[in-house]
Amino acid sequence: MKNVSNDHAISEVMALLMLVLVAVSASAAYYTWIADLQEDVQTTSTEVTESRLNTFMSEIEVVCYPEYEHYNTDSNSDGEITANATLDERFIQEIRVLVINKALFDLPNVKVKAVSFGNGSLDWAALHFNRNSRELLDREGTPYHFNNVSINESIYLTSQNMTNVSMRFITDEGYSYFATNYSEGNTTISTTNLTDLMPLHNPTYEIGDIPEGELGTGYVYLLINRSALPVDTALKLYITNDHGVDAYRTIQFRIQ
Repeated sequence: MKNVSNDHAISEVMALLMLVLVAVSASAAYYTWIADLQEDVQTTSTEVTESRLNTFMSEIEVVCYPEYEHYNTDSNSDGEITANATLDERFIQEIRVLVINKALFDLPNVKVKAVSFGNGSLDWAALHFNRNSRELLDREGTPYHFNNVSINESIYLTSQNMTNVSMRFITDEGYSYFATNYSEGNTTISTTNLTDLMPLHNPTYEIGDIPEGELGTGYVYLLINRSALPVDTALKLYITNDHGVDAYRTIQFRIQ
């Protein structure tokens, strides 16, 4: 019988060591692959989150004039805006707010809310109007009335006759109208005794539904009821809807 030499055979110890090395190498490679995969997934997730956030924040755009400035509103030069028996220096400013729906879906029940308005010396009231007749309404939608003895007449801001005793209404385009007791006509009335205007801070105004890719228009009406001059303050117009989509636009309001 011929004996076979074991000089060139792999010992059991060496075989075991090689198996261990192969296992360790495979484990290291697997760990590296898992780590790289987790990093890629995490990065992709972060990018998707940021992309969604950016998309969410750009779903609506608010457009309005950046500032409103008023001059020569102090008729008797006493350093303030007020109403007395001989003149009514108060005025109502209309602020038009355009809301552009850039989302891929309709936005229902869009509203605009005016916040952060006032600097301590400014007494103001938020009002509403009947858009068709420009009748002055309070925050519940009830008409304000001009009280003259036993007559209760509604107040309309439609007259173009300038007078010191009639409250002024300034449209967003800068046109001035004055108070009258007629929905159509130029006969002005004195509003100096109209002092029951209820203040309403942070008012909300309805814009309505805005379809995808369309434009909605809202209006904010601010009565400057009493103020020491000059006034320089900020007004934030905050837009929201039932889907939780929101945005805002800050404007400056100055009275010299």
